[in-house]
Amino acid sequence: MSKQTEIGYYGNAWMEFMEENHPKLVRQMKKAGAYEAVAQSVNSDACEYYNLLAEQYAQQTPPPEDPEAYRSWKYTRDYYIDSAVMREKVLVAVTTP
Repeated sequence: MSKQTEIGYYGNAWMEFMEENHPKLVRQMKKAGAYEAVAQSVNSDACEYYNLLAEQYAQQTPPPEDPEAYRSWKYTRDYYIDSAVMREKVLVAVTTP
């Protein structure tokens, strides 16, 4: 379980994507001992990108003060940002850290 924690949410999502769609590349990276390092790198890059998009979203669409409206705003923000991070950073065939 500790390795999954070190790899992170986006790193684990990338590993699942790679194992399902690019098993040959996964075997090559595992043989070279780079698979987990690449997963950690993907996770780090994805988290940085998430934070950047979250800042941009908050600047373009400031959060409302009403608690109920804020929950809706946060749900929408998280949905759009997570979708962008998955498409642009996680669901891609990365092979080097």
